Amino acid sequence: MNHYLRLKPLKTTQPQMKSGCPYARAIKQSMNKLLESTSSAHYDLSKLISKFSHQSFVRPGSYMIHRHNFFIVHKMISPHWCTGFFCPPRIEFGDLILYHPDIGRRTRILKKKIFNPFDKALVRCRNRHFHLHKQTYNESLPHFPPILA
Repeated sequence: MNHYLRLKPLKTTQPQMKSGCPYARAIKQSMNKLLESTSSAHYDLSKLISKFSHQSFVRPGSYMIHRHNFFIVHKMISPHWCTGFFCPPRIEFGDLILYHPDIGRRTRILKKKIFNPFDKALVRCRNRHFHLHKQTYNESLPHFPPILA
């Protein structure tokens, strides 16, 4: 059976690069070229710059809205890719009227590309654009991110 399947052996270790983040590496190379020096401080500065300028606003448990539908992020694969699911809205009437995702009627988990993750993140599904809903600190969460993520 094994001679029919030609499988490559798995690599146990991946070679590690000096700068793990490609954004930090690009910033460091630009600084080296602009300042015409290769100081080791450029690497530390580039890590700080990339930490603040190239960090996505999308987190596991955050949700994106298109009119009356939701896309909830399940797991972040990279700043440009995530897994998540779509779900319809639910309205609850009580002391307050709550409009939030109906988790019980969600779809299966899908892999989606995040467009413009560092500014105004959105996920596309055919002709619909799901934009990131940014929570303010004083606003209560309409869902429970630890349960979803």
